Amino acid sequence: MDLNKVQLIWRSTSDLEVKTIESTGTSVVNFTIVTNRKFKNRDENMVEEAEYHRCVAYGRWAEVLGQYVTKWKRIYVEWRLRTRKRQDTEWKDRFMTEIIVDNFIFLDSKSSASTHEWDTVLEEIADEEVPF
Repeated sequence: MDLNKVQLIWRSTSDLEVKTIESTGTSVVNFTIVTNRKFKNRDENMVEEAEYHRCVAYGRWAEVLGQYVTKWKRIYVEWRLRTRKRQDTEWKDRFMTEIIVDNFIFLDSKSSASTHEWDTVLEEIADEEVPF
């Protein structure tokens, strides 16, 4: 079996906006997250580097993220990578790698949902197939 899994812990930088794909009626939320790492460079100076990740969630996952993710909330998310190919106006191939949400856990002790409510939501969507 192959493995396509990305694990990130991040802090949201904005509230998320859920949209609907008109052709299918599927909910979708697109957002960018930032992860930071610190390391010593060649000169032994500490450097902080930011990495930006394009992310997307579909269906009930998108709706739940849109409802509960607020600015500065810390989240652990399990993802899978998907690369799409499209052609630009000059017919050149362009590739875009996205991270698709498969599972997530809120890490902050305070949540806008009670523990019971959150457990119920996760049970409802745990087996939901991601449409893309």
